Amino acid sequence: MEKALILAAIIGPFYLVFGLSILMYVKQWKKIYTEFQKNHFIMMGNMILSLVAGLIIINMHNVWEWNLFVVITVTGWAALLKAVFYFLAPSDWIKQTLKSKIIRKDSFLYFWGAVMTVLGLLLTYNGYWL
Repeated sequence: MEKALILAAIIGPFYLVFGLSILMYVKQWKKIYTEFQKNHFIMMGNMILSLVAGLIIINMHNVWEWNLFVVITVTGWAALLKAVFYFLAPSDWIKQTLKSKIIRKDSFLYFWGAVMTVLGLLLTYNGYWL
């Protein structure tokens, strides 16, 4: 449980800031996705960090219990799988994924921004005040 609280204190504020950023700057985030579509290789640094973060999270907390801290496990696996896809998938697959129409919709960004903000608030609260 101690590891879960440490990870919640790290992932929670990250989700909170990231979610609020998406909610406040949807147009700018759409521009970022447009740049990723033009040249997906600029995501290389992000994917290296995702691979490392995913491996760290999974090794510290790979617990599949139905409570708030399963978000930490899912975060780790999502980061790892995203990075593995990026590094091993053919370039055309990555470009097609980035060109998906749903990713470019405002409603998609608002939804995930809200989800990340709420999860960030819950994890931050549990990581720092419980």
